[in-house]
Amino acid sequence: MGDIFDLLIYEIKSTHHFAKPYIKLLEELATEIEVIYLEGNHDFNLAKFFKKVKVFPIQKQALFLSSKENIKITQKTLDKELKSFEFKGVNGLYLAHGDIFLKPILSFFLRSLRSHFLLLFLNLLDRLSKNHISKKIKKKQLSKNLFYVIDDFYDMARTRYARYECDECLVLEGHYHQNFLLNEEGKYYFNLDSFAYKESFFVVELP
Repeated sequence: MGDIFDLLIYEIKSTHHFAKPYIKLLEELATEIEVIYLEGNHDFNLAKFFKKVKVFPIQKQALFLSSKENIKITQKTLDKELKSFEFKGVNGLYLAHGDIFLKPILSFFLRSLRSHFLLLFLNLLDRLSKNHISKKIKKKQLSKNLFYVIDDFYDMARTRYARYECDECLVLEGHYHQNFLLNEEGKYYFNLDSFAYKESFFVVELP
C-alpha cells in the first residue's frame, strides 16, 4: 500500500542501500504469490527495481478489483489475530495508497516531483552535497509523527469514499495510518494502520 520505505526513489541512488535486502525479499515472495505494490509518497519510480512485483504508480491508482462476493478483512500481529470484519455483497474492491483526489496545484506539484529528469538533477545535487540532502530528509522522517489521530476522520472517510463513485464497494487506503473502519449504508471504507508502528497487518480474503 506504499510507504514501505521512509525514502526510496529509483533515481536517487543514496536511497537504495538500505532497501536492497527488502526488494530482494519482495521479488522472492512474488515467485510464490502475486505481489502488487502501490507506490506511496515516500517510495516511487520503483518499477525498475522489480521484475516480478507489479508496481502501480500514483497515476494508475486507484486499482479496482471486481467482486460480487463477500470480503473478509482480518487484522493480525505476527503471533495472533486481533479482529476481523466481513463485508457482504461487495461490488468491488478499490486499492490506493491514499494521496489521490488532491487539489489541482498540489497534485501537479507532486506529480512533477516524480519527473525522471528532475530527479536525476536532484540526484546530482545530492551527490555533490555528499548526500546531505537525502540524509536530511531521512532524519526528518525519523522524527516525524506519522501516527496521530486525525480529528473528524469519520467525515473525511465519507467524503473520500464518495470520490470513488461506487455503490457498495470496499475502499482500502493507507497514507493516513488511522486504523479506521467506515461500515454503514453500503459505504465500506478502511484506512490501514502502520505496520512499522503497531506491528500489525491485514489479510483481505476474497472467495
